[in-house]
Amino acid sequence: MIWKKKKFWTTIKLKKKETEFGILLDDNLLKTPHNKDCIISNITIAKDLMKEWSSIEDDINFHNMPITQICFASLDRERKEKIILLNKLIEYGMTDLLFYRDNLGTELEKVQSKKWDKLLDWTQNEFDLNFKIVNGIMPVKQPAENYNIFFKELDKLDCFSLTAISEIITLSGSLILGLLLLKKKIMSNEAWSLSKVDEEWQRSKWGSLPEQVEDDAYKKKIFFIACKFINILN
Repeated sequence: MIWKKKKFWTTIKLKKKETEFGILLDDNLLKTPHNKDCIISNITIAKDLMKEWSSIEDDINFHNMPITQICFASLDRERKEKIILLNKLIEYGMTDLLFYRDNLGTELEKVQSKKWDKLLDWTQNEFDLNFKIVNGIMPVKQPAENYNIFFKELDKLDCFSLTAISEIITLSGSLILGLLLLKKKIMSNEAWSLSKVDEEWQRSKWGSLPEQVEDDAYKKKIFFIACKFINILN
């Protein structure tokens, strides 16, 4: 979402109605791109949303408004779109980052095993899953029953949690890390670090380009905001 327009209001305030909250821009309730009322049931998220809109001085640039993006996407998503998103996220789980290792016995493979094996062990035991680990980049077919287990877990989530965990999964390349965060088995800092094992190892050898550092900083910001949503709502 990169749509831009000029700021059109002079006052902003939080409106409470029973247990729900909205953002009033002057006297107009903030609406989603699909023209739905942007109503939030969690006060912490509502305050963070208001803070994001309060910081706008001139242009509205949704690229710099990750909380708004999550809220709008969550409220506008229909059941059909939710199923499409669920299937997309489960594909990450079937080709998870944590399944793929460097060649057996290499320095990187040893680091990957040390960092990731215990996470996979816990996930297998917790959800009754079976994983195949591969050395190399060739795809490996995971047990078909994993698909249904992943679907069942993700389908439990409300629209806000699902949108947030979709950011976590796509940015990390790992549904496993998303589930571990959801179950509070790892913290956001640890999850981010675990998703960057390969990249950090490569950069320790070859260095980083300035644009890579900038891109990482932006993605990390989105990742941590999504983690905050998960922690608040689950």
